[in-house]
Amino acid sequence: MKRISVLTTVLALLAIVLIGCGADGEEETAETDGTTRPTELTATNTQNLQEAVGPDGSWIILFEDDLTVGEPITVAGEVYEDEDADAPRRKLALYAQDADRNVTARYTLTAPRLIVDHANTRVQAGVIAGNVFVQADGFELVSGATINGNLYFESQAQRDSANIDDSSTVMGEISVGGVDAVSRATETTVTAAGELQDALGPNGPWIILFEEDLEVDDEVTIFGAVYEDDGAEAPRRKLALYAQDADRNVTARYTLTVPRLIVHHKNTRVQAGTIAGDVYVEEEGFELTSGGTIDGDLTFASEELRDSANIDDSSTVTGEIGIGTAE
Repeated sequence: MKRISVLTTVLALLAIVLIGCGADGEEETAETDGTTRPTELTATNTQNLQEAVGPDGSWIILFEDDLTVGEPITVAGEVYEDEDADAPRRKLALYAQDADRNVTARYTLTAPRLIVDHANTRVQAGVIAGNVFVQADGFELVSGATINGNLYFESQAQRDSANIDDSSTVMGEISVGGVDAVSRATETTVTAAGELQDALGPNGPWIILFEEDLEVDDEVTIFGAVYEDDGAEAPRRKLALYAQDADRNVTARYTLTVPRLIVHHKNTRVQAGTIAGDVYVEEEGFELTSGGTIDGDLTFASEELRDSANIDDSSTVTGEIGIGTAE
């Protein structure tokens, strides 16, 4: 009888433990089923970036490297840093830091466009390559962050509520009411000096055509994040300094004369013609092809950018190829 009693007691205790484990499992499921969210997530590809900035994502989105995506990114929802927070907020932390919170690296998020539909969204320290469309209050660009494109606010109230600190930069225009401006021409022909900078800007086409030589008095910058089409995985631009026949044989080559061309756009190609002036490259994937010529110096902002460039055997740089700063 004593043995039966002991066995009964053991079985009862085991049942209690199993019931307790089952209860814990149910609580975990409840916690991850929309009632709690991680406080931070690291974006490494398109899918986890979209999830991280979505309504069920984290308040802070971390980056460990540059990231290029081929679709628009929307920061959405109403995410709070913790239960005691008075207002929702999000942060795109495009940087690495040391133990003393000094920035040790800055990263670039490249996308066709970033749509900010979440109150109090901060872009900190790194680069957004592409146009940014703000549709919520409290947008911030801080700690030396850059928008390599245009910044549009849906309303003046949103513009007034924004904070762009003195260390941060918007390379393009800052305007109100342009949130629906989502399309652009795929190509344009530049025939006058005054048209060139617009064509090379963030709302310009992916391919810039020339019909004759062109001379401009001011330096020009090719920048933004322009995609060839909706299915493209990465941005690209091409300066087509040539004419061709039906079989794509080059029939004429043109010269763009400029004090300096600054390349601040990924995967920019100078094809077949001549840039008469110095070229300074600040983005990866630069190409000089099809007998193209730079009649001047070619300078890269870093050794990594030089390594990512392609100067084919038919093309020529008359000056020096080196590493240096834009100044």
